Amino acid sequence: MNFARLTLPVAIGFGSLLFLGCGGSSKSSTPTSAAMSVHLVDGPISGYQEINVNIQSVEISGSGGWTTLGTPNKTINLLNLVGGVEETLANGASLPAGHYGQMRLILGSGNTVKLSDGSVHALTVPSGLQTGVKLVVSFDVAAGTTKDVWIDFDAAHSIQLIQAGASNQYLLRPTVWAYDKVVTGSISGKLTDAGSASALAGATVYAETLDASGNARIARSTTTDASGAYTLDLLPVGATYYVVSQPLVGSTTLKAYDAKASDAYALTATSPVFTYSAAFTSDASLGGVSGDLTPVATSSESDQVNLLASLTSPTSGTHTFIVDTTMAIVGTSTETYGFSNLPIGTYSLQAIRTTLNLDGTTSSSASTVQPAAVTAGVTLTVNLGL
Repeated sequence: MNFARLTLPVAIGFGSLLFLGCGGSSKSSTPTSAAMSVHLVDGPISGYQEINVNIQSVEISGSGGWTTLGTPNKTINLLNLVGGVEETLANGASLPAGHYGQMRLILGSGNTVKLSDGSVHALTVPSGLQTGVKLVVSFDVAAGTTKDVWIDFDAAHSIQLIQAGASNQYLLRPTVWAYDKVVTGSISGKLTDAGSASALAGATVYAETLDASGNARIARSTTTDASGAYTLDLLPVGATYYVVSQPLVGSTTLKAYDAKASDAYALTATSPVFTYSAAFTSDASLGGVSGDLTPVATSSESDQVNLLASLTSPTSGTHTFIVDTTMAIVGTSTETYGFSNLPIGTYSLQAIRTTLNLDGTTSSSASTVQPAAVTAGVTLTVNLGL
């Protein structure tokens, strides 16, 4: 099974569902149609009170062309769709049985963001998305069954700030994931303070995978609730995941903790659920890292910067994981990024540039990984070239 981030587009392979027959009153009949339900969820993001996206319709394409599954025709605040909350875009929509290779979300106008200061700004949809947010998938829908599809609209990696003088422009460049829920699992647990055993509320938690070269990728993200509990759900089975967190908690007084990574959890159809709880050590010695990105991103490009750290899993060895990630900010003549309140230590940085093509597809490139030794009370400068 293959699965990947849907940064317009992404390939995902799924196993087939069990065939469910239906019978008539006098003799059995073989159904030729199927059904599909589509749900929308989101991951956590800071700095915004609302992210409002107008979704007109959700469609899927197979051998017979495009089929409309649902027409919500509504503006949805993505930040309401965290912690198990979902928005149904299509409910049991009928479609012919068969193979489907592409989905798309048709967006309307009136998209906005509301910042932490209460100000509201327009959220601009690039021209390349006028034909819809495209998701390349691989669904085999059996006759007589209902496919349950979940779409994660990853807002944290979908919005780029363009600073133009005193006016800020917010661009929507969707990073989207899609899952066939019947073949997913979850990892859950609780994060606590090692000294006081108190709950770590509001901490960001990642489920990460490693590719053949050892490069980390964030599969899902969430935040802990008031009791320090979290659930990383919608994790496709057939893959191995690590739970990674470097908690930064507190509303008025921030408290930072050293990062940790879990053991490797191989999710399978027979073992789809795991539990990981951990106690974290606080670190009062903090620093930061920031810098420029060159060349500056054009209107069709967006840049994400990953903060990496080498962490030792209890029994799975030492690997390099993503402990934080941010979207770069494009100014009038420069492009910048920054991470603050970091426990002192050795990190590294890598920028990922995504280019939106005219047909709505994307391509990406990565910078060379640069080391960053963070010391107390200092914001280190590390410039990245793409």
